[in-house]
Amino acid sequence: MTTSSPDAGRTAPGDPEPGRGPAQGPDSWDLLVSAALVGTARRAVPDTPDLPATAETGGAAALLDRAALATVRRLAGYTPARAAPVSPAPEADRPEAGGPAARRLEAVLADRSGLLPEWLELAAAAGLRVPAEHLPALLDRGAHDSSLRPAVAAAAGARGLWLAGFDPDWSYLLAESAPEDVFDEQAWLYGTEGERRRMLGALRAADPARGRELLASVWPDLRKAELRRRLLEAMGTGLGPDDAGLLETALDDKGANVRGLALSLLTRLPRCAHADRLRDHVRAHARPGPEDTVVVTPVGADEAGLLRDLALARPSGAVGRRERAEYLWTLVTRAPLDVWTGLLGTDPAGVLERVSRSDDEELHDALINAIGVQEDGEWARAALGMLEGKVTDRMLSAARSRRPLQLEPLLRVLPARERCSLAERSFGPRTNTRDVRSLLHAVPGPWTASLAHRVADRLGGKGWDRDHGGYRSVCDLLAERTPPELVHELPQETPSLAAVGGPDGTGDSAYRSLLGTLRFRLDMHKELA
Repeated sequence: MTTSSPDAGRTAPGDPEPGRGPAQGPDSWDLLVSAALVGTARRAVPDTPDLPATAETGGAAALLDRAALATVRRLAGYTPARAAPVSPAPEADRPEAGGPAARRLEAVLADRSGLLPEWLELAAAAGLRVPAEHLPALLDRGAHDSSLRPAVAAAAGARGLWLAGFDPDWSYLLAESAPEDVFDEQAWLYGTEGERRRMLGALRAADPARGRELLASVWPDLRKAELRRRLLEAMGTGLGPDDAGLLETALDDKGANVRGLALSLLTRLPRCAHADRLRDHVRAHARPGPEDTVVVTPVGADEAGLLRDLALARPSGAVGRRERAEYLWTLVTRAPLDVWTGLLGTDPAGVLERVSRSDDEELHDALINAIGVQEDGEWARAALGMLEGKVTDRMLSAARSRRPLQLEPLLRVLPARERCSLAERSFGPRTNTRDVRSLLHAVPGPWTASLAHRVADRLGGKGWDRDHGGYRSVCDLLAERTPPELVHELPQETPSLAAVGGPDGTGDSAYRSLLGTLRFRLDMHKELA
């Protein structure tokens, strides 16, 4: 098995041109090899004017002496290569995170990678950049974890961009927008695909109308679907009603990913013509039913206009139940939610009640998904209000029916204090530990102090002796989502250690790890304040 060095494929400043190797020009190596194959008894040792002189011997000894010299030259000798001078690293555009903050980053990269997004966010908020010596490791992390890339771009600074140009694996950074970006026409016209994406994002941030006009002017000439998709992403910055026309054009694109992105962006424009057409499609397929229910008719494969508006390709063969379910799911997810209140003559809570009475699980799940996608707080409160006091009961029934309860998308829509308050009211001392764990996983951070204290109290309750994995999982959540300054308010000893138990002191280890992580994060916040 062959291996390559970590730097394989990277071009360092000052490297010779690719392909340059041993000294060129007259080379006796082939002549010497040929003579060796035939033998000096049948062929004379060839002259080697390109090599230093050897002792006046003949035969095999002379051949081997000259071959040794040729071998050394082939391994060590290089001809001068032509190379364009590498532009020097730009001047630092912001102060470097040095001293304790730099050492903290080193520790995060080594042992606490889960805290890397938080470190990067704090550094960017403080106007600091990543220390130069840590840039290669950080760029490698971003190459393997796309979710990190925006945070890496925000904290890497101008020198990070410069360094990213030396390794194709790091080129993703050239496409990531950063707050300090300024539109450069030359980079837009002649840059890489990533640089063009970055420049369009900068222009959209400064002048959305000009950015839209620029993209519209080149759209017909963009041959690669991936480039069209990447440039269309920039339309998400400064998105407004005037952008709907260009997005409608993209909705007819040959590339499925381009159409899907256009639909996602149009979903954020509930007052455009596309949104009105989706409302009409819902009215054509849903109506009030008897006894305060909702009746939904299937979407047909022959409805070309509807499929186009949903960015779906027309099927080439027969359409089954699975395809029809996909059509309905996409329509309900993308149509503005207000069409349902108008259609049924009630408020969001009333709509959800009617859907529940209809016993249509697919419609119910699609509506919940739509609330999360469209980030509608009023609808989220209505959906969560139906679960008030019954969250864990619904979790249990959902688990039994193998239909996951879509709680996290609803909670994520709400302000932090409101969702934490709802979570507090949803479990108590007697709540099953597995339900507590499932509920808390669905509550995004940061958690309020009140919820953190409630969770810490529950860690001292009963049931964990039969759920050691759940205990560790909840400790990890508390360490990650609790404001670190609360570390001094939490119990400093493992709550009810005897009740937690666990093999090899599992409970004690998990709780001490929780406190250690909170202290680590608290120091990190102080260093980057």
